[in-house]
Amino acid sequence: MRSMIASPLVIATFCLHLLDIKAQENPPILNTPKPATIPPKKPAPEKEAPKTPTPSRTGAGNQYFIEKLQKLNGDMEQLMGAYNLQIRKMEALEAQVKNLQTANENLKRENALRFASNKDIEELASKLMKLDNNLRNDLKLTNQQIDEILKTVQKIANSPAPTPPPTRSNPAPANFQAREHVVQSGEFLSTILSAYNTAFKEEGLKGRVSQSQVLKANPGMKADRLFVGQKLLIPLPGEIK
Repeated sequence: MRSMIASPLVIATFCLHLLDIKAQENPPILNTPKPATIPPKKPAPEKEAPKTPTPSRTGAGNQYFIEKLQKLNGDMEQLMGAYNLQIRKMEALEAQVKNLQTANENLKRENALRFASNKDIEELASKLMKLDNNLRNDLKLTNQQIDEILKTVQKIANSPAPTPPPTRSNPAPANFQAREHVVQSGEFLSTILSAYNTAFKEEGLKGRVSQSQVLKANPGMKADRLFVGQKLLIPLPGEIK
């Protein structure tokens, strides 16, 4: 757009230069009006009529072209002012366009970060489907493992309880007072005796029950091999010697 405005100015300057050269070479001839013809009067013999000087054509032509050049120079200055004003407006418009382009690029980047594209959504959906399939397969495998564990537990529950070993020692003494105790998980003979001796003392019974007395009251029992659910007879203090 700047080149479109500058081209007429250059052409006008060139034309002014040509006019200046032409004016110097061929000044124009001014057509001065002729005075009206007046019948001549016979001059007095003693006096002669004065002669009027003719105007200088060269000076008048130069003045004409000078005025034209001054007017053209004024027009040129106005055109240059308008041209500079257009340049400033164009620079302001270019700055606004650059600002708009920058804002547009920033908006595109923000939208790209804020909103997912169709490709991103498709990739996410594919990953979710794959994850769902993996979870289904893991759930199926877990259910199979749980079924196997339940089968094993059911098999153990249906199996008969182990029978205590047969008694090989002397039979238990007859006619003695005792209390029956069922062995629980984690119990030992020493802890069982300590608990019963504490209870007997609180009840006011004198004496303590020893491990040998318990073994006598339970023929065939081994102190280091107690079974969960096994029944023991704990004699009262002084019942078995």
